[in-house]
Amino acid sequence: MGNSETSHSKKKKSGISASQFGDIFIKTDKPYYFSGEVVLGNIYLNVIRDGFPGCGVYLRVLGKEKCKWTETSTSTSTDSEGNTSESTTTYTYTGKSYIYQHKLELHNFESPSLPLGQFVFPFQFQLFSHLPGSYYEKDLAQISYKVKAAVLSKKSTYNCIINSQRLIIREPIRQNKKPLNGQMLVHSQDCCFPSDGACHVNCSIDKLNYLPGDVAYLQIYIDNSSLDEQVNSISILLLNNLTLTDDKGRQKFQNEIVAYKQIQGVPSRSKDKKNVQFILQNNKSPQEIQPSANGRLVNSVYSLQIKVNLDSDSCCGKEDPSIDFPIQIVALVPQIDPIIEEPPNWNPQIFDIQKVYLTDRNKENRIVDNQDESNEQNYKLQSQKRNQIQDMQQQMKE
Repeated sequence: MGNSETSHSKKKKSGISASQFGDIFIKTDKPYYFSGEVVLGNIYLNVIRDGFPGCGVYLRVLGKEKCKWTETSTSTSTDSEGNTSESTTTYTYTGKSYIYQHKLELHNFESPSLPLGQFVFPFQFQLFSHLPGSYYEKDLAQISYKVKAAVLSKKSTYNCIINSQRLIIREPIRQNKKPLNGQMLVHSQDCCFPSDGACHVNCSIDKLNYLPGDVAYLQIYIDNSSLDEQVNSISILLLNNLTLTDDKGRQKFQNEIVAYKQIQGVPSRSKDKKNVQFILQNNKSPQEIQPSANGRLVNSVYSLQIKVNLDSDSCCGKEDPSIDFPIQIVALVPQIDPIIEEPPNWNPQIFDIQKVYLTDRNKENRIVDNQDESNEQNYKLQSQKRNQIQDMQQQMKE
């Protein structure tokens, strides 16, 4: 029924297990969302035994980005006798920022303990339009989102009833404002025997937005009729520029060739057209490539680069010209988890949908009951400075 990260009842190392009283389960209507979309979901509560010391049903919305990296430096020192020694120091840099951190009470039974029965609590909230997409690179960088359902225990000796589900967030598909074609001139690399001619290269690409594992289709036109040097090969590279920022603003820049392909060139004084299929996968790792991400602490940018390798080597140290296409890698749709079967004789009491309004600040939240319009108006008056949230409310009403 959903991509649940935990079992229905989360157990601590000590305390009375909550599973003997019942289960809770949370599920959203879709496995992934684009930033700015409305999330619909339900919390399912099945209480099979009386006596659990809690009566409030809570929804938590969490979103965070974090990064961590290490750097080493070596220093040399000389003592009074002229002996030198080296020492190495390792520095660890970390960054962590919350995008969402909300805890909201959807319902309170106003009783000493949970009543027996089966219950469904529908909820709804809108995602910010500027959210960075989900990203996960173990031990280095993460942008993650989740929703949690919980009945909190009033006694420390009882564990809470908890369930959580990941939310996969995609950044909006960028419109193709950049051209889908490019060109370059490649001059002779031999400085000892310079040539006035140049190799003309034109390249077009099918699109600028891809999923991990997609195939990019390129058409490369090479006009080498003006040069006596042959084009030995043409290189196609998928480049990733990852920028990490820690809590104090220090940054780490990581540039990587993720995928690489080389195709045959063309002879001197000739022309050719190449149709190339380039698979967007990580050549160095079996793991899928990470999506593009426009986070504050984690920023991941991709580009496709085309280079022409001439017969001669540069003797002037000139950088080879290239055609570069900035592209977007969109997060994959998560695998569907096995369907969770309903409990026997499932006939729940279904409550009214609760609209949850999230804010940019931690612990600032509000629930508006559909049957209490006055509360909604009061909340709007209290949030005059939150223009973004007011816009979101209006969109949700429409």
